[in-house]
Amino acid sequence: MTELPQGISNLVSLQYLSLSKTNIKELAIELKNLGKLKCLVLFDMPQLSSIPEQLISSLSMLQVIDMFNSGISERTVLKDGILSDDNEALVQELESLKYLHGLGVSVTSASAFKRLLSSDKLRSCISRLCLKNFNGSSSLNLTSLSNVKCLLSLYISNCGSLEDLEIDWAWEGKETTESNYLNSKVSSHNSFHSLSWLGVERCSRLKDLTWLVFAPNLKVLLITSCDQMQEIIGTGKCGESAENGENLSPFAKLQVLHLDDLPQLKSIFWKALPFIYLNTIYVDSCPLLKKLPLDANSAKGHRIVISGQTEWWNEVEWEDEATQNAFLPCFVPIEE
Repeated sequence: MTELPQGISNLVSLQYLSLSKTNIKELAIELKNLGKLKCLVLFDMPQLSSIPEQLISSLSMLQVIDMFNSGISERTVLKDGILSDDNEALVQELESLKYLHGLGVSVTSASAFKRLLSSDKLRSCISRLCLKNFNGSSSLNLTSLSNVKCLLSLYISNCGSLEDLEIDWAWEGKETTESNYLNSKVSSHNSFHSLSWLGVERCSRLKDLTWLVFAPNLKVLLITSCDQMQEIIGTGKCGESAENGENLSPFAKLQVLHLDDLPQLKSIFWKALPFIYLNTIYVDSCPLLKKLPLDANSAKGHRIVISGQTEWWNEVEWEDEATQNAFLPCFVPIEE
């Protein structure tokens, strides 16, 4: 589907409209006639390049608008016949929606990211956030995201210059840095408690995702085509001592782990972890990943399906023979 059907603006009683996964390039201003619309779904629309100015704000009954991973962003609002570079345009229209309580949005610059999260109203509504095509930014501070209490899904894509995802953690009794945060107790308000889905794709300079130690309810983790990713949880930032390791048990609720095209990846976590809910591990084109964070007790009696290339599987190093015996039946080869 490449364009809206004629006459759709006549559906004046319409309350729900989903255009997701279509190839529509622009929305017609006539959609403002849909005055009773409560939910507008525009996610996964890669060709969507413009939304007419004042279209969103004219849909005054909107409760949910989802532009997650679409071509539209804060920089592509059609204003006076041209594409506006004003970060304020879309933000202001969204802020005007009285009944808005669910928001999925794509952001393409650090300045727009900062502006979006400066809005108390929008910060309280965001459930799905896509950060993509950041150019010229070697680091991005994610601390403010810990205040997005309803954030369920985060997708970071095509940020080729991004080398580090920074966190400024406030600790009980003192402030600290990433390098010693395992020796302190993190304040609950600085954790990503709601985050359940994370995708990281084509971020060629990122080396780790250590901040995930503070995403205790993460269920799905997908990492694809990150050329310099060496560790998921970085030992250089956390330390490897037994004392430090006892303070952490990341991925406690993880269900799906998908790792694809990570040529430098060597470690997920430095010790075996309990995976009470994990059901799928997918590993493809990760030649240096020789050890999984598993031991004989990791699966707690349930079966984890581990998919990968047979050549990789034959070179996996196991904690001990009991671990190997527990997981050998779990392997499902993928087609070369």
